[in-house]
Amino acid sequence: MPNRGAARLLVLLTIAGLLSVAAPASADERVPRPLLNVDFPDPAVVATPGGLVAYATGDRVPHAWSRGADGPWRRGPSLLTHRPSWSREGGVWAVDVARVRGRWLLYYATPVHGIGETGRCIGVARASSARGPFRPVGRAPLVCPSYARTPAAQDPMLPRDRTLPRAGVIDPSWFRDEDGATYLLYKTDRIPSTVRIVPLARDGQAVKPGATSVELFRSPGVLENPVLVRRPEGYVMLASEGDWTRCGYRTRWLRSASLLDWTAADGGMLLDKDTTGLCGPGGADLVEGRGGRLLAFLHGWTCRGTTLPCAGSGKWDHKPRQRGRRAMYAARLDWVDGVPQVAGWLRPR
Repeated sequence: MPNRGAARLLVLLTIAGLLSVAAPASADERVPRPLLNVDFPDPAVVATPGGLVAYATGDRVPHAWSRGADGPWRRGPSLLTHRPSWSREGGVWAVDVARVRGRWLLYYATPVHGIGETGRCIGVARASSARGPFRPVGRAPLVCPSYARTPAAQDPMLPRDRTLPRAGVIDPSWFRDEDGATYLLYKTDRIPSTVRIVPLARDGQAVKPGATSVELFRSPGVLENPVLVRRPEGYVMLASEGDWTRCGYRTRWLRSASLLDWTAADGGMLLDKDTTGLCGPGGADLVEGRGGRLLAFLHGWTCRGTTLPCAGSGKWDHKPRQRGRRAMYAARLDWVDGVPQVAGWLRPR
């Protein structure tokens, strides 16, 4: 006969958030399944004639590839040949990749000296193939605050904003406007969060001569991983919000009629735990799929070696017994009155 007292205690602890368990198998019918159930945070995805290539946060940019968006996805080695001379050792965070004038460019955030344990600056690397190898370009960062101990960056973010922490810059994101001009968006790390934009040179490997970055908007909390698209109704940006270690991490959309003025922007929620069933759906990137439909690739926490989302509270990177990992998912998007909405989820082959 089961121990009713122990069972009751287990239920109470789970409700209180003191125990964390994966969602029950009976509840997974409507929950999206990961396309790649390995630790693959902040996926950046590009389409090539041979299929899709995805890149993740990690040691010198691990990657995966597939002939189709629904897989099967195969994970490959890191693609950045080495860290640049101005970097120190440490993981390379949340990259973006674009094909510019016949070359593949990798924008990445790597640790530097002088701005604490996690302070990073942004560089660019290039390759002849989407699957690398990517070799760093130049002897100085593309974007780096002037207070870091590196060679002067092309965008040193001057004059310095003393309302922001000395924490560096992360989350580079490449964007091409309708007139062909290209830009790099990025986030100043920690809070308050700001998203900035700087024009790029025609080859994408340098800041446009004489250009200065500007702040698009700021948030008192964490708002990061910007990705921008142009729609007839205006510019639409996706950004992750909250603590990436928790199930409450989520993806918002913002919309502005102007590229450089977001003071009148509207916005709303695109992906969160309540609407998707996923734990921490964030780090999204956009790519055009078959038939021209827009796909959003993102990560979410799965636990205990299963394909089920982690369930409960707490920081999943601090719970080794749960074996949490940020798996890769993909959602099909539709546009309703210029606003992105999830039309469905890709299921793995």
